[in-house]
Amino acid sequence: MTREELWSRQQIRYPDVDYDFWKEQRESVRQLSKMSRSCFFTVDVFKCRYDFASENFANTFGYNSSLLATIENQGDMLEERIHPDDRTQMIELQKKHAQFIYSLPLENRNNYAHTFQMRMLNCKQQYVNVISRQRVIQKDRNGKAWIILGCMNISPDQTPVEKIKSTVFNLKTGEIIHPLMQERTKGILTKKEKEILLLIHQGYLSKEIAYKLEISIFTVNNHRKNILKKLHANNAIEAINQAAIIGLLG
Repeated sequence: MTREELWSRQQIRYPDVDYDFWKEQRESVRQLSKMSRSCFFTVDVFKCRYDFASENFANTFGYNSSLLATIENQGDMLEERIHPDDRTQMIELQKKHAQFIYSLPLENRNNYAHTFQMRMLNCKQQYVNVISRQRVIQKDRNGKAWIILGCMNISPDQTPVEKIKSTVFNLKTGEIIHPLMQERTKGILTKKEKEILLLIHQGYLSKEIAYKLEISIFTVNNHRKNILKKLHANNAIEAINQAAIIGLLG
């Protein structure tokens, strides 16, 4: 599953996002970027594309200024100067981060920031260590992550590295999350609950599942209730979608 497919599982609807309001907020980000030497960017999760990139990307990393000004039409151009090995690792870590976030209740999903240390080409065509920090700054009307803000700087630590570093932390509590966030999602469902969810996914009704697993329908329904509770879902369809996002069905 790609990052874009994970984002689309948010199921953000156009009536739930206010682009007139975001246009004003984006201008605030633009003004902030002019007062800082950091490189700022925003990602629109609803449209699955970059939304803004500051002019500092041209000075620091040698990007084309005219392309930066129209980044919403340029795909993933900001990632083109990331070291190829690091880019692959970053995408996988972003997917694991999304799986971790979607395993949480909706009200807790926007409390986390994700920081990377990786290698990028600078304006002199040299690979340097950079730190990129990303967090949600704008939600839709239902509290779903809509706009992500990124801030990138040259790292003060230029010790040669061959592997990307990743840290996730809770902005409210300061808790540091281990980089392999997906490990925290593996034990969400018991073996029996996962088995039942897979059968639900295949279209089996509760009475059919009870017959197939040789258990009572009462037991099946109890498992279904536990599955919904653990996956923070209101119905079986939401549970299946949530399980797919965090990798419990594959």
